[in-house]
Amino acid sequence: MRFSWNGAPMQARPGDSIAAALTAAGVRRLGSGGAGQDRAMFCGIGVCQDCAVQVDGQVGQLACMTKVAEGMSVCAQEDLATTPSTWAGEASPPEELQADTVVIGAGPAGLSAALILARAGAQVIVLDERDAAGGQFYKPRTKGFRGTGAKDPQHRAGDDLRRAVAEAGIVVKQGQTVWHARADGGFALRSHGSSGGLAIAACSVLLATGGYELPPVVPGWTRSNVLSIGGAQTLVRRYGVVPPGPVLIAGHGPLGWQLADEILSLGGTVAALAERGRLRAPGALLRAAALSPALIREGLLQRRRLALAGVPVLTGWELAEVTDAGATLRKTGGTDRRFVEAQTICIGSGFAPQMELARLMGAALTPDALSGLPVPLVDDSGATSVPGLWIAGDAGGMGGAPAAEAQGALAGSAIAAQLGLTAPPVSNRPLRRARRFQAALWSLFHAPPPPPPDDDATVCRCEAVDAGRIRQAIRDGARDPGALKRATRMGMGRCQGRYCLPVALRMLSEAGQPPEPERLFAPQLPAKPVPVSALGIEKPEWGGHRESAPAARPGTPPTDPLTQARADLVVIGGGITGISAALYAARAGARVSVLERGWLNAEASGGNAGSLHLQLLSWDFGQKAVGGGDLQLRTLPLQQESIALWRDLERTLNADFEMATTGGLMVAETEAQIPFLEQKARSEARVGITTEVIGPDRLRQIAPSISDRMIAAAWCPGEGKINPLAASLALIAEARRMGVHFEEQAPVSAIARDGDDYAMQTARGTVTAPRVLVAAGGWSAQLGAMLGATIPAKGAPLQMVVTERTAPVLPCLVAHADRHLTMKQTQAGTVLIGGAWTAETGPGGQSRVLPDSLEGNLWAAARTVPAVGGLRVLRSWAAMNIDIDGAPLIGPLPGHPRVTVAATANGYTLGPLMGREAAQAALNGQLRQDLTAFSFDRFNA
Repeated sequence: MRFSWNGAPMQARPGDSIAAALTAAGVRRLGSGGAGQDRAMFCGIGVCQDCAVQVDGQVGQLACMTKVAEGMSVCAQEDLATTPSTWAGEASPPEELQADTVVIGAGPAGLSAALILARAGAQVIVLDERDAAGGQFYKPRTKGFRGTGAKDPQHRAGDDLRRAVAEAGIVVKQGQTVWHARADGGFALRSHGSSGGLAIAACSVLLATGGYELPPVVPGWTRSNVLSIGGAQTLVRRYGVVPPGPVLIAGHGPLGWQLADEILSLGGTVAALAERGRLRAPGALLRAAALSPALIREGLLQRRRLALAGVPVLTGWELAEVTDAGATLRKTGGTDRRFVEAQTICIGSGFAPQMELARLMGAALTPDALSGLPVPLVDDSGATSVPGLWIAGDAGGMGGAPAAEAQGALAGSAIAAQLGLTAPPVSNRPLRRARRFQAALWSLFHAPPPPPPDDDATVCRCEAVDAGRIRQAIRDGARDPGALKRATRMGMGRCQGRYCLPVALRMLSEAGQPPEPERLFAPQLPAKPVPVSALGIEKPEWGGHRESAPAARPGTPPTDPLTQARADLVVIGGGITGISAALYAARAGARVSVLERGWLNAEASGGNAGSLHLQLLSWDFGQKAVGGGDLQLRTLPLQQESIALWRDLERTLNADFEMATTGGLMVAETEAQIPFLEQKARSEARVGITTEVIGPDRLRQIAPSISDRMIAAAWCPGEGKINPLAASLALIAEARRMGVHFEEQAPVSAIARDGDDYAMQTARGTVTAPRVLVAAGGWSAQLGAMLGATIPAKGAPLQMVVTERTAPVLPCLVAHADRHLTMKQTQAGTVLIGGAWTAETGPGGQSRVLPDSLEGNLWAAARTVPAVGGLRVLRSWAAMNIDIDGAPLIGPLPGHPRVTVAATANGYTLGPLMGREAAQAALNGQLRQDLTAFSFDRFNA
């Protein structure tokens, strides 16, 4: 088969993935990341997402998961320079299916369960990401396999299992990535595949998605000559491709031994096999041999073959560093050994379950007995805390293929019983035997915990964040993965945090912050990156906020007492308004405590796009506007003042807010929308805001990537953008320097008068102050009720969406004259898409994205800027915004003149101004004259 790589002719064998064909040709570097780092194949199973390339013009195609086709054009994808293909039009609606059970994953666990269910008469659909069933353990050889030897027993067993599935008539839909999963009575799933999307309703779901290999986090582990052991094994076992040798294997457990043996069988060379375990437990070896003599016999034969081939087997050694000159191993005690001849380094340091779908469906987690990291809580049959949801195999905690197959059978039988079907009884003895074997095996391979990563070791390969930056963020006050994410960009890349999160949890634990399941990144859609073009489907336009009563965050609150029992001012709420108010109050000499129910800057303030709006959005003017739009219009001069204040803060704090005045376009695509823009521009001019309506030529001079459908726009040169994560952190640091006490995870449970003071009660103690500032956003109404007063602010969860990085396509802010859409490109190269599409509050208290909102928002984005349709969605999230009446609310709480309220739906633009003026009003009892229109008085008129 012929294809091209960066324009040069290449050859492939039938069935080759792009990665296999390129590796066979000696090509490893597949592109560059946002920090200029090389990207290459690493995991081989579509988890790390680091092998993204451009195929026939489409970016974001995974080389390890994409088959070569005759004549295919493949190019390296340089994240900040490669231009995506343009949107071809609305995606086809997903095919709607129903099933008794959906099995996700076609490995040993999933196929075993499907066989039991099908034979019991259940209607089963199996969804699998790969192009052939079998999973990582039973992956089949391709037609173009490069070896000449006979299939081994593992390959033959996989063929037998696939044959049985076919004979049972089980529907296995290959190449389907499940990106959405909800458990609300029944189960709703959505998947994306090259042949189209699926929307499936099911009575029960079995997750058999397996696990993925974790790397030793050492300097150089992300280099292009480094593969995971499993990734290398995929090349060897599926395609017969041997990575360039000599190959150094540095791992933990029997997988590395098998890889070394298989490389030798294909004629490759192995520089050495380094094993972290010391293999000094003869009792464990005997127990393992008694439980599975065939596996132990094969392991001993592998070692003998390595010895005969002259391969050094080094036990008690681990990888210390990878450089241009090979790799360095380190033995416990500090002895180093360099391997300068090694051309490929294959690494592994344990495994983690793929549990993103389990978390989306609300499955409870528990610490893993071996690693201490969170894993789904399941019983022997795989049943979870969610009725109707089962997890089997390594997706529920690592146990190996025999245990996965045994648990899959148990799960299939249990699901059949739940469906009212009769299945043959399945004994749990094989599962227990497999688990005893695993326990003996890991006793044999016992090794001390890996050392903490060096400061210069990369933790997040997607965003090039090293351990030193993470440690600094922890020293600066980050106490959970979300805070680390906001401080460093860790977890914001293509792999969605799968590699960096386990390391970050260990680093937090070392700093005295042990990991809790509730402190993981919030589960987000899509569960894996999916093309915008596959999700963009027109949906009914937004019809108002979906009011949501904000709930308490899950998790165990800390027990440490508040740091001060009395203050001059207590600010309730740690978003940008509360942070700013605390800073300005401290500058005025006040002792300030900030009580935050969760974590600082983690709700609307940390979840917004960072647009600095200066013109009205389409739903704040004209017939769509609440109350006619007069108050919204009068807010614009405040936004202009606040943008100037942001600029002043960036200068005086000597910080980088990534702030830029780019201007903003509001585009129109019909003649009927142009008068709306003209009227809006005239109204904005009356309050001092410069906006002009421009035609198509000028529009495309400013933003050439705007769709040809757009025929005019309102251009506001004063609009811009800011990074809410960088800006808020700088203000928090300055406020701390001024003496502000920030109390995270301190929700207020009661407020009461205490003489001339107010007492704010929390689970961590009580703080009193003569003055209170409520800046709690969507939670403000709950606090007002504690004082017997009404604060007309409702919770309104809204979504945001972010794409992968790309070449510059959006030079300015973009909004739409008749649709709910806002867009901008960040300094990091990603595209942020919003527009007030509604979200909801889930059962656990966290805001969550609605798939219909995601699809409709993406449709509007791709229709407006077609290049965005050629990108992939990395993640979306929902944050609790505020619904008042379209305008800010600031002033004393009725009946409580010493309690000030500050709230606004346009919170980030207005944040520092609202905070400054609210602090002044709280301390002095005086509200600036031009702000009185935004007080509580308007609700009593």
